[in-house]
Amino acid sequence: MFDKYSLEISKIFKCAEEEMLSLHHPYVGSEHLLLSLLKNSTTISNIAKKYDLTYESFRKELILVVGSSSKKSTYILYTPLLKRIINLSLEEASEKKEELNALHLFKALLEEGEGIAIRLLYGMDINLEKLYDELKDNTKKNNKKLEILNIGKDLMDSTDMDEQVIGRDKEISLIIETLIRKNKNNPLLVGDAGVGKTAIVEELVRRIKRKEVPALIQNKKIISLEMGSLVAGTKYRGEFEEKLNKVIKELENNPDIILFIDEIHTIVNAGGAEGAINASDILKPYLARGKIKIIGATTTNEYNRFILKDKALTRRFELIRVLEPKIPETIDILNKIKKSFEKHYNIKISKDNIKDIVELSNKYILDRNNPDKSLDILDSVCAMKEVDSYTINKIADLRKEKENIIKEKETMVKENDFKKALYFHNKELEIEDKINKINNKSGRITKNDIMNLLLKKYNIPKLDFNNLDKYLNKNIIGQEEAIAKIVSLIKSHNSGKPLSLLITGSTGVGKTQTIKLISKYLSIPLLKLDMSEYNSDISITRLIGSPSGYIGYDDGSLFDKIKMEPFTCILVDEIEKASPKVLNLFLQILDEGIIANAKGEPINFKNTFIFATSNIKGTKKIGFMETKINYNQDFSKELLARFSDIIEYKDITIDDINTYLKMHNINDINIDNFDYRHQGFRGLDKYIEDIKKAKVQENV
Repeated sequence: MFDKYSLEISKIFKCAEEEMLSLHHPYVGSEHLLLSLLKNSTTISNIAKKYDLTYESFRKELILVVGSSSKKSTYILYTPLLKRIINLSLEEASEKKEELNALHLFKALLEEGEGIAIRLLYGMDINLEKLYDELKDNTKKNNKKLEILNIGKDLMDSTDMDEQVIGRDKEISLIIETLIRKNKNNPLLVGDAGVGKTAIVEELVRRIKRKEVPALIQNKKIISLEMGSLVAGTKYRGEFEEKLNKVIKELENNPDIILFIDEIHTIVNAGGAEGAINASDILKPYLARGKIKIIGATTTNEYNRFILKDKALTRRFELIRVLEPKIPETIDILNKIKKSFEKHYNIKISKDNIKDIVELSNKYILDRNNPDKSLDILDSVCAMKEVDSYTINKIADLRKEKENIIKEKETMVKENDFKKALYFHNKELEIEDKINKINNKSGRITKNDIMNLLLKKYNIPKLDFNNLDKYLNKNIIGQEEAIAKIVSLIKSHNSGKPLSLLITGSTGVGKTQTIKLISKYLSIPLLKLDMSEYNSDISITRLIGSPSGYIGYDDGSLFDKIKMEPFTCILVDEIEKASPKVLNLFLQILDEGIIANAKGEPINFKNTFIFATSNIKGTKKIGFMETKINYNQDFSKELLARFSDIIEYKDITIDDINTYLKMHNINDINIDNFDYRHQGFRGLDKYIEDIKKAKVQENV
């Protein structure tokens, strides 16, 4: 019966019933309502105290005058008087367009002027006229909308009760424990963007509304406040401080309100214009005394950047870390909330779908966190299925065909040609069956749907390695063995770090060209780094950015491109020319797959292909003998150990030259004087060009 009332009123009525049962009275009357109001409403109990009216004194008077029965009541019945009081209070609340509250009930009880409660109050020498006048004054004050409600949002009304948060019981318990503490009772949620900090607060709201929290916070109201709303409209010095102090006073006068400030790091500088005090300095004294309760939320970076530097502000909050859930936990979260998506989209979502979504999001979307990114993919793939243009058009065509067949059937029935009518009826059933099959098919998500979404929305390339070796051999002459090894490593690579290859060989044998062709064939961007430009220690700033305080700090860096395009082919050309500091940077990239730029932001290389080239050959000629080169003489052991493999390109032969000439339809070139063992194809191109120029001059 309490469903239509707020939690506050429901609690008051339930408590009144409990008072009736504990006193063994046969009905719930005005006296039980008054007992409940004095017990549960802080405002009413504070007003009544001025007239020596308390819960204990009134209950004692009730037992003394009315007494109690020895027989416990079985039924709960409301007296006609109590029903009139409730209706009177509802009318007043409706007139004022307010939600029914305790003050409305108490005022209606006094206005009715009858019943046991009134008689007992007279017997206790309570001045009901003065009490009623003060109550009216308090009601007027209460009717004034709080400033905090004008600039904030009441989460108790805006939170969807049908939603739920899975797997955050630990964090919610810590928040509740902090809120009920006497001192340092302000929880601060710190975690990366997308891990579910705001969702945790919304789940706390649901538990408060369901009364699944300790008694100390059962009647609390959580108001969300944005600092931008507080700063808005404060043009002149002192206006912001005045507005904030007004909000603080409202919080002090209304201890049942808990303030939630998302992106709480904004309070550090809010309102801190010249000659003004910022919000954090104003709040510190009140937070220290525990007079107001604030739940804050911010990211780890912002916490370290702003709040942690202010030790006085830090110690006034109880830090609660919100970590990104692991893959199994994320799968469990999505499995438990997928029903709401199925209901919204009228679609079937299997456990395999959820597993694919979480695993693929974890593999391909590296700049966001779970569960946010997985939920985003789930929502997007469902929406994509809903607006599938092919399906919509196909169903539309079938329905038009069905309408025409129905018309034909009706015509046949009118002409008494039941044989043809039956034929059209069967055709109608066939089309209806086709429509149902399409609907059932379109109402299911496949792994292909998820991949198509990733390709479309997140610019993830559809890596097709088929015929890659044929494509490379067609354009690169004489390196069939090396190319086969490269393609095999690319196809089989599936680890948690980038594929990295060191390709060595003489100049002009096709090392750089191979990498360019791989980038072109796979349709992924190419980032070329010529290490001859990175031979000084200071050049590392071009890759990861300048340190704080230096010119170019805000300009970004080359590696910041990886954040926007995680699938990138990186060519580190002539790596032996790089400075030691640049090589040390690549040690971390090749090993961990993650580095931090100058701003401390992580850059993930796990989906990149890193190809380093070197002109150092695997063999060298000493007299008439060939001996293997020890790469450790030119590269550190640490660097060599971090490459997935070392690929050696062989020198070109005369047969390779002839194959090259045939491919380019060059038949009249004498290559006897060309040193093919040292100059490579790059030298061959120049040699051919010089011969052609010489022939032109001869003809002239």
